[in-house]
Amino acid sequence: MNINAKKQLSHIAWAYVIFLIVNHVASFFLTIALRLFSFATAGIFDLSFLFRSDVAMLLSQFTMYGIAFPVFAWVMNRIPSWKKTDKKTIPASDFAVLLIFCFGMTYIGNLIGQYLMAIASTLSGTVQENPLDDLITGMHVGVVFLTTVLIAPVMEELMFRKYLIDRLVPFGQKTAVVLSGLSFGLFHGNCFQFFYATMLGMVFAYLYSTTGRIRYNIALHMIINFVGGVIPILLADSTAVNGFLSLLISILFGGVALSCMIIAAVIFFLYIGKLKWFPRWIFLKEPVGITLLKAPGVWFFLAATGISFVISWISGS
Repeated sequence: MNINAKKQLSHIAWAYVIFLIVNHVASFFLTIALRLFSFATAGIFDLSFLFRSDVAMLLSQFTMYGIAFPVFAWVMNRIPSWKKTDKKTIPASDFAVLLIFCFGMTYIGNLIGQYLMAIASTLSGTVQENPLDDLITGMHVGVVFLTTVLIAPVMEELMFRKYLIDRLVPFGQKTAVVLSGLSFGLFHGNCFQFFYATMLGMVFAYLYSTTGRIRYNIALHMIINFVGGVIPILLADSTAVNGFLSLLISILFGGVALSCMIIAAVIFFLYIGKLKWFPRWIFLKEPVGITLLKAPGVWFFLAATGISFVISWISGS
């Protein structure tokens, strides 16, 4: 495969930058339009519901995946890609173990993010709040299910596994896995989610690049988001009037989380050295990391996601 490495990597990064720009521009104009319409119809219609958190979530999903994603897909489809022909299946037992491993890595990554942000908050003298907790607080459980369990896993796996991995694997599977995970973590735009998103992103990237089947990623992603996003809301509603039940469920969840983390850590250290990786099949004059640093699109991607981290820090304090 004849590929200009720097151009390929830069074009890929530009696709994500364009996604961010289109999404923010569309979101800005949509918000302005709704506010103008609300002002113009004041006293005629009660449009205050348009500015609730659950409606805001639906609108953000519309701008991201209804407007920005088609532009992103159009750009990515113009970049040379690879398709795995020898697709593999995994048995249900392996999928179950993989699910436990993913849960464990999620909890470990979440603890790392929470711990580091606690240290940063102490050093800076500000209290940082997890933007994900703030986002879903007060949202209708149906909206959370629709957006985080049904829509987000499908679209995120397409963006950060299907489209990305298919264009990175010529550089080698390890490179594709690491860059997919880091991109996924950076795209979340805050330190609370960065670590577990990066770790999960790498697991998902290895799974997709090995099997060639995106359905496993989507299924795992949906289950994890359901347990992490929907179940806490349901439990909070059911235990709000029963302190003992709330304590019992908290202890149970803590035990499950600890067990998953231990199992995940054991699996990681036992099998990380036994994983099989396929090599790159393009010639590189220099290490891929150096090529990345020479790609202009990569720097714009880092700047764009870095701004998101800064905004998250300011708004979370």
